[in-house]
Amino acid sequence: MNFALSGDFRGDGVRSVKMNRREFSSALLSAAAFPVGLLKQPSESGIHPSLLLLQDDPFSGLGVLKTRYDRGRRPSADIAGWALSWQITKKDEFAERAIAGIRALPGLPQNSLSRSWMQFVSLSLAFDWLYEHPAFDRALKDSVASGLVDSASSLLAGPDLSIPEQASYHNYVLRYLAIVSFALAAVRAHPSVADRCSALRQRTQQAFDNILETTQLVTPEGSYHESMDYFRITLALLAVLAELQRTTTAVDPARSYTIFANIGATYLYKLLPDGTPSREGDNEYPILDERDTALLGYAVHRFKDPYSAWLLRNSGFTPAKWVLPVLEFLWNDFEVVPREPALAGPSELPRQRFFPGVGHLVMRDGWKRNSTWIEFDCGPYFSKHQHLSQNHFSIYHRGYLAIDSGADYTDTESPHYLNYYRRTVAHNSILVYDPHERFFWSDNIVDAANDGGQRMDSARFWNTVRSIEDWNRTRELWNLATMRVVDYKAGSYHYALGDATKAYAPGKLSCFTRQLLYIPISNILFIFDRVISTDRGFRKIWLLHGVNEPSFIAAGGVAAHGATDFADADEFRFHDGDGELLVHCLLPERRSVTKRGGPGNEFWTPGNEHGGDWGSGENWPLDPAEGGPLPRDPRLQSMWKNFWGNNFQKLEHSNRKNVVSGAWRVEVSPAVPAEEDHFLHVLEIGSRAATGKHPVELVKGLNVAGAAFESGPVALFNSGISPLLEGEVTVPAIACTELLAFGLKEDALFEITFAGPNITTPTSIAAPGIAVRTEHLRSNNKGVLALTLDGVHSVRLRFKQV
Repeated sequence: MNFALSGDFRGDGVRSVKMNRREFSSALLSAAAFPVGLLKQPSESGIHPSLLLLQDDPFSGLGVLKTRYDRGRRPSADIAGWALSWQITKKDEFAERAIAGIRALPGLPQNSLSRSWMQFVSLSLAFDWLYEHPAFDRALKDSVASGLVDSASSLLAGPDLSIPEQASYHNYVLRYLAIVSFALAAVRAHPSVADRCSALRQRTQQAFDNILETTQLVTPEGSYHESMDYFRITLALLAVLAELQRTTTAVDPARSYTIFANIGATYLYKLLPDGTPSREGDNEYPILDERDTALLGYAVHRFKDPYSAWLLRNSGFTPAKWVLPVLEFLWNDFEVVPREPALAGPSELPRQRFFPGVGHLVMRDGWKRNSTWIEFDCGPYFSKHQHLSQNHFSIYHRGYLAIDSGADYTDTESPHYLNYYRRTVAHNSILVYDPHERFFWSDNIVDAANDGGQRMDSARFWNTVRSIEDWNRTRELWNLATMRVVDYKAGSYHYALGDATKAYAPGKLSCFTRQLLYIPISNILFIFDRVISTDRGFRKIWLLHGVNEPSFIAAGGVAAHGATDFADADEFRFHDGDGELLVHCLLPERRSVTKRGGPGNEFWTPGNEHGGDWGSGENWPLDPAEGGPLPRDPRLQSMWKNFWGNNFQKLEHSNRKNVVSGAWRVEVSPAVPAEEDHFLHVLEIGSRAATGKHPVELVKGLNVAGAAFESGPVALFNSGISPLLEGEVTVPAIACTELLAFGLKEDALFEITFAGPNITTPTSIAAPGIAVRTEHLRSNNKGVLALTLDGVHSVRLRFKQV
C-alpha cells in the first residue's frame, strides 16, 4: 500500500496520459493558475475531530448527530461513514471496519485527479475522525499523512495551483482545491508532516481567499458563470470547503460571502418547471445529479432552507445518491420541514430574481408544472464556458418554446462548438453581419466562421477571470454587457433593459439595447430592440430558436440553406410538448421573415472564415453522440488536431440526456437597409391552440414605440438614447387595462393628457384636440410610469415632465 501520488502528475503539471476534454480546458485556462486551500491556523490545531464536525456545534456537533443516529438514521457504508459511526457510537467495530478499508486501498488516485477529489476528501475525513482510535496505528497514520501531503504538494506545484493570488473561480481549480485543503487540514498536526503543512496551508488559504473575493464580483447573489452544469461541480466543492474552514478555524465564509446563502435560491429560480436546469452556457448534462443533491443538502444544513428541503426530498427532481455519501447524514437535517414553492404567494416568494455579477434574470409566474419560466441574460464575460450570447432569452411553458440551440461538445473545441454552439447565431439575440469581420479560436490558431454575432477576437475569451485585480486590468475585454434596469411589480409586470453594445466589434455596431416586458396575468412578453450599425449595408438579423418547425399562416418562398422566406409576415408559431409560442412581428414594419432549419441545416452559420458574404457559410452538425473516428474531411480534421495534436484520432462519446438542441429558427431582418433599426415583437405564451385570441396592434409616436394587447397593457418603450421627458402617441381602438411606459426620467413628475385624435374614427373618444382627461403621475426610481386606462381608447395621449 502506497499513498504517494503517482509520477503521472508531476510538479510541472505535465501528465503522461491523455487528458480528457475538461482537463485539457483547465490547462488552457491556466495562464497563471493558482493553488488551493482554505485553512487558517486554528487555535487548537491538534483537536480531533474537526473536519466537517465538532464535539459541540449547532450544525454538525456530535450531540446533534447522535440524536439523528438514535432516531434510526445511519451514515454511509464506506470508510468515511464507518469512521463517523465510530465517532457517534464509539463502537470499535465501526473503526476497525474503516481502518481495514484504509489498509485495503491500493493507494491514492494517480490519474484524472479532477475526478478523484471525493476519494481524497473521504480519506482525509477518515484520518481526522479515526485519529484517536488505538487501532489506527502510527505507521498507518504516517503512511496516509505522507501520501496526502505529497499529493497536496504536487498539486500546489502544478500549473493550476502555483500562483495563489490568481486562483480562479473555476470548476477545475476548486476540484484541486478540495484535494489540497482536506489533505492538509486532516494531517496539519500530525508530527511527521506538521512542519511541511504549515507553509503549504498558508498558500492554500491565500488561494481560497482569492476565490471567495471573486465570488463577490461574479456571483454575489447566486447563479454561476460557467453554466448550471459547472455550478454544481464548483459550488459543491465550495460548500464543503466553507464548512471545512468553519469547523477547523471557527471562521465561517458563509457569514461573509453571500454566494453561500444564495445556493438554494439559485436552484429555486434556475430550475425550469420540468425540474431541469437552465441551459445557458456549456450545460452538457441538463439534469440534476448527485452534486446537486449535496448542494441542496448544504442549503438545508447551513441555512435551514425549506424550499431546498422540498427540492431535495419531495420534488422528484434530485437523485438519491450524494456525491460524497457521508454528507447525507451530516447535512440532510430532517428538522427542516419542506415547503413547496407552488404554495407560496408573491409576497413570500417573488416571481422574479436577478442575479447580479453574471447578469442573469429569471421571470416566472409560479412553480407549478404548467408555469411559465423566462430567463434573460446580459452581463460580463467571466469564463470560457459562457457563450457569446448577451441579450439572449429562453422561454419554457409546457415545453421548450425559445431555446439555447445546439449541443455540448464531445471533446471540447469541436467544429460544432467553435462555429455554432457557443456563438451568437445559436441564441435568441441579434446578428449584425460584416463580411470582413474575423473571429478566431484561442491563440488565433484557427479562424472561426463568421456568424455575424458577438466578438471572439481575443485569446482571453478562452480564459477565466482570476481575481478582482485581473478583472480591473482586462475589463475592456470582458465587461461586455450590463443589465441597466431591472424592475418588478408583483402581479403586474416584470421589466428589464439589457445593453450588449460592447459585446460586438465596435467597427460594426454602436448600440444594441434590448427591453423585455413580461405581463404574467396575460402571459405575454414584449421585446423591443434598438440596434445601430456603423454601416447601413450590414445586415441585421433578429433570431428566435425553437425545437420544432415553426408554422406560418401563408405559404412562403423556398430559398437556399434550408430557408423559406415570408415577406412582411405578421406572425408565426413554435410548438413543443403542450406549449405554444405565438410571435407577433410589429417592427420593422417592412421586414423579411425567414424560417430556417431541418435536416442538414439545423446549425447553419451564415458566413465562412474567409470574408465571404452572407450565405457563404455552412451547417455545423453535431458530433456523433456515440463518439467514433474523426471526420474524413481534412479541413475538419485539422480543426480537431490543431487543438488536440496530430495523434488525436477518436472522439469521446457524448452524454446528451435532456439536451434540447433544436433544429429550427426564425430570422427577422429589415427590408430596407438603415443604420438604426428597431425590432418589436409580442410573444403570446400558452398551451396549444390557446393563443391568438386577442388583437395586438403596433403603437408608434413621438419618442416612443410599443404595442397594445387587448385586455392587457399598452406598452411604450423609449425609442431614443436619453431618458424620456416627453412623448406622444395615439392609443388605438383596443380595450386595454393599463398603460406602461419605460425609459422615462427616473422619479420625475409627468403630466398625462388624453385628447381627441386629429384623425377621427367612429370610436374616437372626443373631437380633435379636446382634452378629456389629465393626470399627474410620478415615474418610479427605474423610470417606469404606470397608468390605469379605465377603458380609454381611440385617443391621443401626451405625457411631459412638469
